[in-house]
Amino acid sequence: MGSEQKYELDNILKKDLMGIIKIVFQPIYSLKENRTIAYEVLSRFYNDKIGEIPTLAAIEFLERSNCIHVLDFLVLERIEKYLLNKNVQICINISPATIVRDDFIEKLSVLKKGFKNLQIEITERGNFNYKNLTYKIIRLKELGVKVVMDDFPLGSSNLENLLKTHIDSVKIDKELIKYLKNNKGRSTYKSIVKFLKELECEIITEGIETLEELDFIKGIGVDLVQGYFIGKPISEVEFK
Repeated sequence: MGSEQKYELDNILKKDLMGIIKIVFQPIYSLKENRTIAYEVLSRFYNDKIGEIPTLAAIEFLERSNCIHVLDFLVLERIEKYLLNKNVQICINISPATIVRDDFIEKLSVLKKGFKNLQIEITERGNFNYKNLTYKIIRLKELGVKVVMDDFPLGSSNLENLLKTHIDSVKIDKELIKYLKNNKGRSTYKSIVKFLKELECEIITEGIETLEELDFIKGIGVDLVQGYFIGKPISEVEFK
């Protein structure tokens, strides 16, 4: 990406985030219950002039600009109506930098009665106060919100915080799936699952793209799965 194009992209993200963001829904499937029990909300960015904007590039810019909370609050507003459906659990990614903000719980109140249908995924990114994060996670759980640690263990360098912050579920990073092709990779994955089970955490495997991967994951006792083999993200229109 050239400097001129990057400058244009940065300007679009600053001035028209509400206009370019779209949300899609990817199913999370329970191997125990043999059904879809939740949908993860994923952000997509599209501008008429430059087309599709890479999600990672957009999020990294918003984090650098200390504007990631703007995206998080926009997504929360967009999913409010879906949380009122008792048959659907909605899972969204929220930056720790947003959660530790003084106005986060107040902003969350826009969801009204939908707390018990909400799951929040947290990835260890950027600099933030762990003590404050722990306090906010406890408050979330008091409201009935389920808390998920995302990108484990690649996005979770401080394992001690897993024990201290009352995490309900752990999502194993999708990058680890590609190592299941050899014995060492499979052994490592088994060890991670065993460790999480000892902590009595619900386990989610993401990145499932083949039947062989699904059979292995099911065989080692993982609770929930997600990936293109399970179901690709669908648009908001399809979700409705």
